[in-house]
Amino acid sequence: MLVTLPATIGSGHNAMLGSKNNRVQSRLLRVFVLQLVLISVVTVIGVLTASLIVERLLVNKALSGEAEFYWQRRAESPDFKLPETLNLIAFLSSDGERSVPVSFRQLGLGQHRVDSDGQRKIVHVSERNGERLYLLFDGGTVSKLAFYFGVLPLILVLLTMYGFAFIAYLLSKQAVSPITRLASVIERFDFYKRDANELNLANIERSTDSETGILVQALDHFVERSQASIERERNFTRFASHELRTPLAVILGSVSSLELLELEGAPARAVQRIKRTSKQMGDLLNTLLMLAREESEDESENAVALNVNELMDTLVAQHRILYTDKYNAVEIEHRSQLNVKAPEAVLSIVLGNLLGNAFSYTSSGRINVVVEKDRVRIEDTGVGMDKEAVDKAFEPFYRANTESEPQQHQGLGLAIVKQSCRNYGWAVEMDSVAGEGTRVSIVF
Repeated sequence: MLVTLPATIGSGHNAMLGSKNNRVQSRLLRVFVLQLVLISVVTVIGVLTASLIVERLLVNKALSGEAEFYWQRRAESPDFKLPETLNLIAFLSSDGERSVPVSFRQLGLGQHRVDSDGQRKIVHVSERNGERLYLLFDGGTVSKLAFYFGVLPLILVLLTMYGFAFIAYLLSKQAVSPITRLASVIERFDFYKRDANELNLANIERSTDSETGILVQALDHFVERSQASIERERNFTRFASHELRTPLAVILGSVSSLELLELEGAPARAVQRIKRTSKQMGDLLNTLLMLAREESEDESENAVALNVNELMDTLVAQHRILYTDKYNAVEIEHRSQLNVKAPEAVLSIVLGNLLGNAFSYTSSGRINVVVEKDRVRIEDTGVGMDKEAVDKAFEPFYRANTESEPQQHQGLGLAIVKQSCRNYGWAVEMDSVAGEGTRVSIVF
């Protein structure tokens, strides 16, 4: 079971605000453009529909009525003249004086569009008693009718809708501008280099609507509470640094004095347990104080590159002395020289915690430490963990139950390792099998 904890360093407050393409005003602009496109599409459809209505319905109905009127009058008077106006001309198949143009003779009954003499004509063909009547209507007139009664009104409606849409966009933009200004102020503020109490939102609060004012007040209250919490943590760090280090120094000094007595048996083992526990408490205290200080990125960049190979040699030697009752075979292998740019205290705490776990959970077994070009790997043949335990191993105060030491707590060791690696951009990889052992790697 392999669990990897990737380096998750915050990339700044800009990422939290989202990309600029997702801003409120950008979305409003996209909605406005989409609205104009939809209006244009509807307008084109309306123009085509109007043209179709004018030609297919109005013109067709007018020509059909004209033809019916002519056939009625011709039935009453065979000499009734063919209609002829500015836009309409007629041909009769039996009329010798005005013969039907050749291009029209093959047309069937009904209405047709025909090009004649470079002009588009609408031809209506009807038939009575073996005679055919051809009514020719000027297509240009139809286009003019469609324009004046269809396109022109639609254009006016379109311009009116464009105007209203633009006004709505301006009003919407004005409505969200306080939120935009608020986001802009927060975006420009560097929370990593300045205190949050320097964030001044008074101008926005005075010149905005009530909703934005509520947001500004909520942010102010949040900043105040955050500053109070930070101040409490700073006070605790200062007090703990003094009040906790002093008794630890006394305990370690007393242990050193007891070691001079050359005790044997149970007293000697008790002294070693006190020394080991005091050392662990000191390391834990240093780690907690370091995390509470939240070392800045500038301090991390100015840190000296440490030789991890030499540090691991020192840590292994220390743990061999602290865990003399475990009888483990310990081997350290340097496959490559590894230098890491980080404070020595951080590296000692991270690698020391992992090495201490290997010693604590392995008795009469083997511990291998391998230093490679980009990582340190610590392997043991201890009790190991199942999948559930591996998933929770880096949670504070969690410890997997074992037959030898059931229901005990791990404490903060691995949780501190996780937090420290996250702060410095390192990754932790853990692979463990219950009853066989554990392998943990720190990838720099």
